[in-house]
Amino acid sequence: MSITQVEVAADLTDKVSTVISFLNQRDWENAGSANEFDVTLDLAYVQMKEIFYAPLTLTIGRQDLLFGRGFIVGWNPQDPQATIQADEFTQIQSFDAIRATLDFNPWTLDFVYSKIRENGNNPENDRDLYIAYMTYKFAEYNAVADLYYTGEMDRSTFAGAAGTVNNETDTIGGRVQFDPISQITLGGEVAYQFGDYRGAVGAPKRDRDAWGVDVFGEYRWDSPWKPTVGVQYVYLDGESDLSAGSTQSYSSWNGSFRGPIYGWYHDYLETFWATSATNDQVAGQNQQHVSLYGSILPMEDLKLTAAYWYFWATDNMHTTTTDPTTSVLSESIGHEVDLAAIYSYTEDVTFTLMADWFIPGDLYTRPNDATATQLVSEVKVTF
Repeated sequence: MSITQVEVAADLTDKVSTVISFLNQRDWENAGSANEFDVTLDLAYVQMKEIFYAPLTLTIGRQDLLFGRGFIVGWNPQDPQATIQADEFTQIQSFDAIRATLDFNPWTLDFVYSKIRENGNNPENDRDLYIAYMTYKFAEYNAVADLYYTGEMDRSTFAGAAGTVNNETDTIGGRVQFDPISQITLGGEVAYQFGDYRGAVGAPKRDRDAWGVDVFGEYRWDSPWKPTVGVQYVYLDGESDLSAGSTQSYSSWNGSFRGPIYGWYHDYLETFWATSATNDQVAGQNQQHVSLYGSILPMEDLKLTAAYWYFWATDNMHTTTTDPTTSVLSESIGHEVDLAAIYSYTEDVTFTLMADWFIPGDLYTRPNDATATQLVSEVKVTF
């Protein structure tokens, strides 16, 4: 596949700037798409600093959004022209949004409204995202603390159904991160979700009740090879009763816009990669994992990285998702190993070779338990 992107940024009058980015992404000789040579819009926004009030910056238009480490909001993957099969590599991750940033150094306040999906001119069948994010940067230890609220109002999933069917996900949470010494970074994030959930048109409304946790640590050696090692634990709540008629609280985590990649294979299971197991759930919910990762620079222009994940289910999965009284499956989801070599040929040209393996755990039974393997090579030119 090829991705060609042209971005133009301009500083206009005092304190006003604009960014416009167009791209074409396509599988080579994609005979199945009539749009493979079309150019589409990725970014298009205007930013106005000190507008109306000195600390206030307004950013209006199609823009990228990343808050903290991206545990709640980091990306919004799209392939609007259906021109690539490997949608996990899409470069379109932007939001149509209005963002107001108040900079009261060391405090920063962000307020965002984003239109995720517009279904015609009826506001009762749209999908909207609201964000209120507060950050405080401490004077020592490179420390930062965040508090936030996000609200996802989804009336588009069942658009066209009689009446308004709303899936609402409200998230509150906080993050802390600091360097006790210059070589170590420690941090953690905890979030809680509430709101309403319906699994189907006509299904009873269920109260959301879900938790998400991210704890991490990293150590960097002071050495010419710049070795780095890290460990991370992530908890994403799960739900054992997915039957349409259930009225109990719904405790499955909703990570629609989460940024981090928890394995190049596993993070996209049942989203971009479909397994043959009929009882499998979408990755990013009902899972816990521990990961180990590291990197070294054996040469000035060469970086080697490695990461290992072990995934297991948070709540019971059953042999059928519509009947929670059926047999309980193993909680072992599987292991993943990702390796990459990144070589900077020049300041403009970078080569990457990546190899990934997902080894299914006992949750998957024969014949649906084969190891998945992918090899990805990339050449990137920036000018």
